[in-house]
Amino acid sequence: MANESNNTAVLPAVQLRDSVNTLMQTVTTMLEGKASLTTLEAALHSHDALLDQLAMHSLDASTLAALERIEQFITLRAGDYYQTTTDKLDDQQKNRLISLFARRLLALEGLGPATARQLFQLGVFTPEQFFALTPGALAQLELPPATMARLIPLHAQHSSLTRDS
Repeated sequence: MANESNNTAVLPAVQLRDSVNTLMQTVTTMLEGKASLTTLEAALHSHDALLDQLAMHSLDASTLAALERIEQFITLRAGDYYQTTTDKLDDQQKNRLISLFARRLLALEGLGPATARQLFQLGVFTPEQFFALTPGALAQLELPPATMARLIPLHAQHSSLTRDS
């Protein structure tokens, strides 16, 4: 009986270690320049699994920041992959890639799936990239007027908040 309680106490640590190892392997593969849709998906899923497992514990700010940077790295690699292979991907693969990796853009209040897709297709993969655009660069994006009407105030609001802080 005591052995069973030890096994249940060890199991989360084993699962956590396995999740960390899986994430390390997929990220290492991407760093070596061997990104594929399968590798990118595996990296994102292992990141999410690790985040879910860690969410059961108290996460400090540095751990959350590290996981956010890893997610951003995966998203940027997915964006690079999309841009370099878009002519080789079928519509279903393109849609899957965008729906998986545009989620950081979707986290922006007021930005929906269609706008996130448009930004992703234009090479803007993360909120950081979006907010780093100058107003002139934002205006140069080939987006429908209705989309621009939503994006310009969002961009300006963020710019004024970062200037004030």
